[in-house]
Formats: sequence, structure tokens, C-alpha cells
Amino acid sequence: MIGDKLILKPYHLPPARDIFNQVNSEIKKGGIPYFIAIAGESGCGKSTLSIALKEVFGENGFQSFILHMDDYFHLPPTSNHHQRLEDINHVGPQEVDLDLLQHHINLIQSGTHEIIKPLIHYKENDKRSELFKPHMFDVIIIEGTYVSLLDKIDKKIFMQRTYKDTWEDRVKRARDPITPFIENVLEIEHTIIKEHRKQSNLLIDMDYNVSSI
Repeated sequence: MIGDKLILKPYHLPPARDIFNQVNSEIKKGGIPYFIAIAGESGCGKSTLSIALKEVFGENGFQSFILHMDDYFHLPPTSNHHQRLEDINHVGPQEVDLDLLQHHINLIQSGTHEIIKPLIHYKENDKRSELFKPHMFDVIIIEGTYVSLLDKIDKKIFMQRTYKDTWEDRVKRARDPITPFIENVLEIEHTIIKEHRKQSNLLIDMDYNVSSI
């Protein structure tokens, strides 16, 4: 997503290195990319952990690419927010074109060399596209609220921090306003995805410790 602000902090690197150590032997250079999915609630650190992972993979000779679930929303951010205001039942996995994201995963695993993927411009509330060449990468990192629902993922990671735990971080990030309506949206998302941890292989707790399920 263009226009989102992300800051990599030192405490993101230890869990990224821990994850790398757990998947290192499973990655094969020059073959079909290895897929990692990072799920969790808004503000829990999914995007930043993805960047930390990309850095750690790079330090160890692996090329990686991050697919952001936010780019696969049916509507750009402001339009999606207005749709939520009209009908709160709009909130949920149905806001995202998970079928298209899954289709792209399937194409990559079939050996496709070029994919036209969606690209959201946050500030301009615009939905664009970009060319993606997956064969150039050893690892594909997919991050987003509902990515635990995807199939054919080699390693699924779930971040356990809830929207209540991350209130201060969300205020600092300032991507979305902190209003009663937004908190209601986040509570709905929390209710939907709290069971998704059961579909994951690795958990990251409040202190960024990594554990296996």
C-alpha cells in the first residue's frame, strides 16, 4: 500500500531472526518461493514484522517480497470506510478479495513468472496495479488481518496482541482516527479472527517471543 507509514524498531528483529532460524532449512533458492503468512489484529505489528523478516532474509542471502492484504481490499480505504458507516456488517473477510489473493498464490506455485497485482494508494484513495515477478524471489511474505484463511502457505504466523493492547501504537501510527466507531470495527475484527490462531504454526506473544503450536 502506497502512503502507509512504517517504522522498523529494534525489538522487531529478534522475532524475525527466530522465525528465520525455524524456516531456513525449508527454503530452497531458485525454486518455487516459500510462503509465510503473518496474521493478527490492526496495529499488532504485522507489516513491521514483515519488513524485519525481509531484512533478515536479505542478510542471509534470500530475496523476499511482501504481499500486503490491504492491497486486495475490494474498495480503497476511504470508500471502504464509508461502506462500513452505511452498514457495519460490511466489516469482515468479505471486504477483501481473498479469492484473488489465493489465485495469485496458486499461480506463483504453478511457476507463473508475471502477475499483475492490485496496489492501493492510501492517501489518494485509489486502487492501482503493479507488475510482480515472483520467480525473482525465494520467499513471499503475506501480511494481513485474515491471511490465516489462505491455503498453500508453508508457515502461518499469528500475532497475539489485540487492538486493546496496541492502542498507544495505533495512536502513534495515526493511520486511522481513534473513534468509537473505529473501536467498534476493531472489536468486530477481534471477534472474527481470535480463533484464527488455531490455524497457525507459530505464535508471537505480547513480548514478541515466538513459539510453535
